[in-house]
Amino acid sequence: MNKRANRVYWLLFIMVLILGVSIIIDGIRAKKHENDNSAVQVIETTAQTESTTESTTGETTTSEDATEGTTLDEAAANQKLKDFYDGQVFVGDSIMDGFARYVPKTEAPEWLNNVIFLTKVSWGINTALDDDGPMYQGKAQNVCDSLGAIKPERIFINLGINEMRGLGTPGYSIEKLLNTYGEAIAAIKEATPSSKIYIINITPCTEEKETALFSNATIKEFNEDLKAQCDVWGVEYLDLASKFGDVLDPELSSDDFVHHNDKAYSEIWVPFFRNLALESE
Repeated sequence: MNKRANRVYWLLFIMVLILGVSIIIDGIRAKKHENDNSAVQVIETTAQTESTTESTTGETTTSEDATEGTTLDEAAANQKLKDFYDGQVFVGDSIMDGFARYVPKTEAPEWLNNVIFLTKVSWGINTALDDDGPMYQGKAQNVCDSLGAIKPERIFINLGINEMRGLGTPGYSIEKLLNTYGEAIAAIKEATPSSKIYIINITPCTEEKETALFSNATIKEFNEDLKAQCDVWGVEYLDLASKFGDVLDPELSSDDFVHHNDKAYSEIWVPFFRNLALESE
């Protein structure tokens, strides 16, 4: 009986031992599986991080490329502007003279630095061919002599504001004034036949300074006829006046009448001539 009981005890002991060993083995396997999953997650997370980093780096590179492209485009635009205006001539009265005084200022664009100005205060269409014209190389002379010496590729002319007073009264017509303008253009063409000529129309005056003898209606009528004549003369008409609107804003005027201030030159003249050059072929 004792021997049989001992066998039973041993069998129970062995079964318990086997069960314990199985539990231990299962625990080890579970722990190993958990560690393997953690390792996989670490690998996946690392891969995702690297992918995100690569993606971000790629986006940064693309952004840098775009910035570089913009910089190159801007550099190309500035070079085109410089090539278009370097050594070219702007001719005109006191309004153009104001532009000549603005250009050397620090806020003016560099692409205007080498423009040549032939300007004279109180000058105009009726006096365009006088021998005591704008100063050039220290000498007041006929504008055709100066242009003939320079021989620019482009000439920009803005004349006529001084002739607007009383225009349309008996004996003083737009037709007569344009005939005189045409004579001046013909003389300039003869002096420098290879130059391309641009005629800038007349800008308006302030509303408060309008009178029966000096009105924006007359300026507008003159500009309309001037545009038609430019086709006849074989020159290009530039509509600067429309950028100012129907009347000159006093905030853009230096005298609350017809002359322009630096704000007008920087906000209207500069963008106007910038677009003209960049849109040219």
